Amino acid sequence: MTINEELSINCYFCFESFDINLEIQEDFSGSNIDIYDCLICCNPNKLSYEVSNGAVISMDISDGNE
Repeated sequence: MTINEELSINCYFCFESFDINLEIQEDFSGSNIDIYDCLICCNPNKLSYEVSNGAVISMDISDGNE
């Protein structure tokens, strides 16, 4: 089963807040990286996050242009 987790993040570039939707398998544990374009300034934000049993336990946002 897939869990849809809606999160509000701050853009790495313009610092504005926007919402993202992560789709995570219920039994997934590990790390993942996704790129989300800011809805305000359109720059790419790289999300590196850790998941434990389908829940996000830590997240880092950095420059997605790397």
